[in-house]
Amino acid sequence: MAEEETQATVQTLLAIAGLSPSPEEVATLVDAYPTFKAGIESLYAIPEARYESPALIFDPTPVFADWWAPLT
Repeated sequence: MAEEETQATVQTLLAIAGLSPSPEEVATLVDAYPTFKAGIESLYAIPEARYESPALIFDPTPVFADWWAPLT
């Protein structure tokens, strides 16, 4: 992706998000954007994992062992 295209993409994303960072912050985001984009695209690189839940999901439903039974 060319520098001008990256700059336009970052500016568009910031505008959509309603953010107005300083020029220095924009420059940092433009520099970091290709790395972020590559990382995000790598999440979808394995078709088999596309619909799997990430490991960071917490399910609060208790699971009891077969040998354990609640008191009634």
